[in-house]
Amino acid sequence: RPAEAARPAATAVVTTGADPRRDWLRPRQALQRLLLHAASSWVSASIYTEPLEFEPIRGLIRSGLRLAGAPQMVLQFGRVQTMQATARRPVNEVLSFS
Repeated sequence: RPAEAARPAATAVVTTGADPRRDWLRPRQALQRLLLHAASSWVSASIYTEPLEFEPIRGLIRSGLRLAGAPQMVLQFGRVQTMQATARRPVNEVLSFS
């Protein structure tokens, strides 16, 4: 993270009780609902899952944070201060009204 970047307002770790592949779906479904709610409140999120894909690092995170479950993703949240409009093409370039 660049030195001038704002610190996240909150950091969260999503965990599951166990770590088999079948337990990976529910946290992702919950994440979808969480991100939609956050966006509606002008809160941005950064998601980190890549480090958790490496078993030794996942174990370090679990023991270092004293987590009861298996870590599935790490999230950082921050309030959006400014928002630029997303570039849009004119409707007549996208839709045909024939």
